[in-house]
Amino acid sequence: WEVVGGADKGGILVRSGKELGSAALEARLSTGALVAQEELVGERLHYRLVTGSGPSEGWVSLKITGKDLLVPKHLASTPSSAVQLAAAQEEEDEVGGGAGAACVVGQDAGYCLRLAVNIDEWVPSGEAEGPEFQFLLQLIREDGDREQVMRYKQWEDKKRALIARLLVRSASASALRHTNFKGLTIKRTKGKKPFLASPLPPVDDAPNWNVNVSHDGSWVVCASEPVCMAGIDVADTRRADRRGKPIDDFQKRFQTQLSAREWQLVNGAGKEMDDQYEVFSRLWAAKEAYVKARGDGLGAFDSLSACEFLSWKPLPDFPQNQAYDGGVVVSGKPETAWRFVQHRMPGEKPHWTTVARGPLSCVVDANGEFKATLRRPELERAAEGWQAALLAPSPPCAVVLVGALVPSEDMDGYVKVGGAR
Repeated sequence: WEVVGGADKGGILVRSGKELGSAALEARLSTGALVAQEELVGERLHYRLVTGSGPSEGWVSLKITGKDLLVPKHLASTPSSAVQLAAAQEEEDEVGGGAGAACVVGQDAGYCLRLAVNIDEWVPSGEAEGPEFQFLLQLIREDGDREQVMRYKQWEDKKRALIARLLVRSASASALRHTNFKGLTIKRTKGKKPFLASPLPPVDDAPNWNVNVSHDGSWVVCASEPVCMAGIDVADTRRADRRGKPIDDFQKRFQTQLSAREWQLVNGAGKEMDDQYEVFSRLWAAKEAYVKARGDGLGAFDSLSACEFLSWKPLPDFPQNQAYDGGVVVSGKPETAWRFVQHRMPGEKPHWTTVARGPLSCVVDANGEFKATLRRPELERAAEGWQAALLAPSPPCAVVLVGALVPSEDMDGYVKVGGAR
């Protein structure tokens, strides 16, 4: 079963017994988590946690007031390479006591992370000058990154900037199994792509580990990869600007950025402009994920225009119109060394994330510091192995609270200033 409800509350409620009056557990079961069925009594499910965060087992309701909280997820069509990877992870979890299976961030989370924070749900006391925000800001060691956060004038932009930087460091610490951020050196390429400069994860396990972040609307999202280049973009698909004014001229404004065939996909979405705008936003997010994996930086109009996204296939085992798998055509040529996966984010406000996996030979890094951290670039030339890396599971983002990004060594201090553990 997959948890699809509770995005606005940090997950769904878990109780100790099947009765609705039984004690509620302190932690919630995260949206996007996968659970195995132990027992089903009516619409009450006794589960065992497989992936995601929350109690390792308990009782949950399948629906509330007619809305699905969990939906069935069948794994029969999982690609063989993904089965092998899952089996290896299961064996590792068994040896390590099983903690890794329930961990989406932290020491046992692994190298391939998908994380999301809903900034609408985070309302720290005192806003940017309050103790919670300032505590989190001080976890960032680099002066330039801290200063950049505070340069933003709008409160929502400051939240996005801070959470994005925390996600990069939290993913890096997770990959290194560190319990604080103190030993991390985070740098940026000339194109402003953030990367972990040192120390680096084990070369045998994560030879090309890299991380990428994005923010738009309600969400800040993060993706990391051990072998392929990672690019992620989240798009708020509501057809309105920040002031709530409808965006009616998007076709004129971005006419040259989509190809004629892509505009056919947009116009084929129906007569309603909102439907057209959602397809446009998904295509634009895919283009952004492509240039972010490459590291082109601002003004990458040539790269945006050169890439086309013409074929999207629904991912099996997901509800209709919720997840897609696609490839890219660059300058008229299909690029088989790339893969793109899109997921609709949970909640009533429509957002889509696109995660790109791409080859290391595409990296744009004028200074060469980022490329130096990619220790096995030749892996992309091993066709079978590269395809296995591309086809490995690319799950939807696990929705986490801000407190999940705080290193364990700093958690007590965070709670003292008002943060939620």
